[in-house]
Amino acid sequence: MNNYFTNPELKRSSFSILSVAFITLIMVFFIMNTSYDKIKINYAKSNMAILGEISKKHPELTEEIIPIITKGANQENIQEGKNLLKEYGFSENIKIDFIPQVDNSYKMALKYILILFALFFSVVLIITSVEYVNIYKKVESLILAAQNIIDCKFDVGIYENAEGLFAKLGHSFNSMRSIMKNNFLEVQNEKEFLTDILSDISHQLKTPISSLIIYNDILLNRKINEDKRKEFLENSRKQLNRIQWLIKSLLQLAKLDAGVIKFEKVNCDINNTVEEAVMALMAKAESEKINLIFCPKENQIMMKHDANWLSEGIINLIKNALEHTKEGGNVEVSIERTPVCIRIIVKDNGEGINKNEIPHIFKRFYKGKTRKKTESVGIGLSLSKSIVEGHEGMIEVKSKLDEGTSFTIIFLATS
Repeated sequence: MNNYFTNPELKRSSFSILSVAFITLIMVFFIMNTSYDKIKINYAKSNMAILGEISKKHPELTEEIIPIITKGANQENIQEGKNLLKEYGFSENIKIDFIPQVDNSYKMALKYILILFALFFSVVLIITSVEYVNIYKKVESLILAAQNIIDCKFDVGIYENAEGLFAKLGHSFNSMRSIMKNNFLEVQNEKEFLTDILSDISHQLKTPISSLIIYNDILLNRKINEDKRKEFLENSRKQLNRIQWLIKSLLQLAKLDAGVIKFEKVNCDINNTVEEAVMALMAKAESEKINLIFCPKENQIMMKHDANWLSEGIINLIKNALEHTKEGGNVEVSIERTPVCIRIIVKDNGEGINKNEIPHIFKRFYKGKTRKKTESVGIGLSLSKSIVEGHEGMIEVKSKLDEGTSFTIIFLATS
């Protein structure tokens, strides 16, 4: 029961009712005391009148009567008086109406007491009505907030600055509202994400599939020489490889964005991970006559990471550098270790990036203006960024047109 008195509504109404009851009790006591005083005065006046009448007609009895009035009568006198007054219908059972002075005092006291009780119950009724109205308003606000949630409007909450059950209810409701809002937004984001992914896949696959259909129709319906046939088959193979790489990259990016991939981080040498990425593209660099240089550290640089995924992210950065570097150019990959962080740097002396394009290069399918013809679809850098951020890292970009670009992966050192 004591727990309920923590509610401000119950506290307020109980205090108000007790205050009104106390004031009413004091007023009743005052009225009764006033009535008693009036009865006492009327009683004294009645005795004075009797004494005055006796002394006027029988002065000799005055001295005998005064002690009876002032000190009280004995039982014998009371009985004699009772017998005398009985003949006139006056006794202890006489109706109060026949005693005007007492009757007036009684009626006045009763009147004021009834008025006080009427006021008391009226005030109590008003107090309880006001509190019930406040409670009903709070319940209505809860109903409105719940209806807003049903209508997917999550901005209206319940705010109670006092203690008590309504404050606890408001806090619990707001917590529930926040959770439902987050869940709703997650569902909406997942829908948008799925729509974007399907749109991206459809858009990126449209061109290579159209090319494959054309090549297939030519091979089936036209008579062509062996050299031309091999050329079309080679082009088909390239398009199929491109589709395979595109679907693989999109699926990887989709899994990373959806948070369904958990990196298996193991404490191992970062030199080996970077070297693996460099070796994967060494043949491509040689075929394009670009110098791919790796400068590993002699000492081990131990770091907790998923070697396969981080290597994939570094490969995309190196591949981007190769695509934007001219024949005979250089792409350098190096590692730095400081007391604060670990850096992996991919630097080229290629065509560079316009400073207006740098904020957009990590956006999915963004393809900046380039003077070197590439088959890039603009997904590699976005994938690298997701992988690095999944390892609590960041990528920094510095570039100047015609001087080259530098991508720096930064991880805070944990030991």
